[in-house]
Amino acid sequence: MLSAKIKKTLNYLFRGLIVIATYLFIYHEVFYERDLETILGRLSESFRSKGFLLSIAGVILLMPINWGIESFKWKLLISRIEKVSFLRSFMAVLTGTSVSSFTPNRTGEYFGRVFILNRGSHIEGILITIIGSISQLMITLVVGLFSVLYFIPNYVDIPARIYNYIYFGMIVSIPILVFLLLVFYFRISILSAVLGKLLPRKLEKWNKYLDVFNWYSPRELLTVLLLSFTRYLVFTFQFYWLIRIFGLELSPGQAFVIISVIYLAMTAMPTVALAELGVRGSISIYVILLYLRATGSPAPDHEFAVFAASTVTWLINLILPAFLGTLFVFRLKFFRR
Repeated sequence: MLSAKIKKTLNYLFRGLIVIATYLFIYHEVFYERDLETILGRLSESFRSKGFLLSIAGVILLMPINWGIESFKWKLLISRIEKVSFLRSFMAVLTGTSVSSFTPNRTGEYFGRVFILNRGSHIEGILITIIGSISQLMITLVVGLFSVLYFIPNYVDIPARIYNYIYFGMIVSIPILVFLLLVFYFRISILSAVLGKLLPRKLEKWNKYLDVFNWYSPRELLTVLLLSFTRYLVFTFQFYWLIRIFGLELSPGQAFVIISVIYLAMTAMPTVALAELGVRGSISIYVILLYLRATGSPAPDHEFAVFAASTVTWLINLILPAFLGTLFVFRLKFFRR
């Protein structure tokens, strides 16, 4: 067993390493890899335009709403093992964003949150956090798949000889897939049985933690799903607002479909959170250009508008929260007394 002094020292060591790693990744990605000076140089005209800074301020004000909804969702879920205030939940979520910044597919987010708990099991906390992530993933998949059902036939050039086959296949397969996804989510307790059988005998003692997936009723899961959908609407509106700020005119309906397809495509890409800008920008430009070419209205400035909107969204929703999260890293307790 480690002494209290060693535990305290290790806690400070791990906290310091997380802060250093987060700052190094932010510096590398923002100031080196992404060449921020070039981006800001191209945005200089926009900064001088009337109402630009006020509009950007409006988008920034939506950031705490975005993460506030996520914090309330996590607070509801984690209350099964420990009651936390909304403020502590908000701190935990921002801390998780910091830890996730340099881990593949944001896996560090789970650890960054649960180590703020005083008494609750860290393992149970990680599994509970995964349930919250699954709810957000369900919204991205369901909304994205139905958007694909509209987007591909209208904006993707498909040879006439196979168009009917592809469209019929989509009409049949996508509703079935959505139905199966929702059944899985509302019967998430199936995971405890499936994972329990997959665990080797040496790890059977971990089965007790899998009971976490049996704790939540369909009604509670629906509440979490609706919170995830509300958050989805917030960051979708942020992206849409920024696209319009940078000069690309899209109707709200068109933008919602296009952005939903972008988010769907991004879920399939393995990324490190802070390196996500390159992926986000490439996918966003590709999808929106498909729409613009189909409607006959592409212009050179449109590609930059999409790239600028992606960049600013990334800075506001990931970089800024990751930076703020480092302020709370020293509340993490990797080793308890």
